[in-house]
Amino acid sequence: MNIHELFSEIRNGIYKIRLLRAFLNGAFAYLIAYFISMIVSMPPLIVGSITFGVVFIYTILISLKEDPILLVESKYPELDEELRTVKDNFHKQNILVEELKKEVTSKVKRNVDMGDFVDFKKIISRILFMFFMSFLIIFVASLNIRLMSVGEVFDLSLDLMKDLGAEILRDGSQKLEVVLGDGELTGKFKNLALVAGVGGGTSDSGEIFGDSQVAQLGNEVVNIEIKPTDYELSIEDYENPEKMDFISSSFKEDDVFLEKDFSLEEDIPREKQDIVKRYFSELAKN
Repeated sequence: MNIHELFSEIRNGIYKIRLLRAFLNGAFAYLIAYFISMIVSMPPLIVGSITFGVVFIYTILISLKEDPILLVESKYPELDEELRTVKDNFHKQNILVEELKKEVTSKVKRNVDMGDFVDFKKIISRILFMFFMSFLIIFVASLNIRLMSVGEVFDLSLDLMKDLGAEILRDGSQKLEVVLGDGELTGKFKNLALVAGVGGGTSDSGEIFGDSQVAQLGNEVVNIEIKPTDYELSIEDYENPEKMDFISSSFKEDDVFLEKDFSLEEDIPREKQDIVKRYFSELAKN
């Protein structure tokens, strides 16, 4: 086997392994998408096929970013940089290059095994999972188990959004009607503004007080007229206080009399009553 056949064999082996990995990933995704689309009343074959194609192509594109030669070198340290050197001097003919090609060919035949690039644990787990999913799909299909379809979910979501939007608009319109509903409150605001003088009138003080208006408060009509009021004070403009007679005409002097409080005499001993009388007399004088 010459060096050309060796490199071709390495590349073909790596590409086959990548195709196998991409196929398993696609089949894995296909069964999951098939099962989900089946229970939600979607076309499972179409959904599963699209999912398989997307995953398969994505896996291939990701794997193409890594050169098979570099992958082999990373797996076998004894071939590090030797494979790249042979690859870079592939078409050169001299003694050193030929010796290097022979040495690399010998190392590859002795050390490289394509089985080292296969993750058997992952492959076996994927295959077992696919068997399980296949059995589950058959079992669910036999029982005809169906959940809510995607169309029903979409319609339900659309109806919910419409109801929510209508509720928001209705709430906003109700709040707006408080101010601008049918013009009643607007008219009341206008009347109150005119009564308060906002907007003015034609009188001298119209800019402040406005014209007399009729404001409708409830079911009764109230006429309100606001006139200017002079708040200026003048110390020259005053009147003498009116004299008033606080003594009633029915008052008679004979009605006034002095009555002695006998309780005082009863409580105070007789020998001390004169002292108490003089005390209160002195207080009255002062």
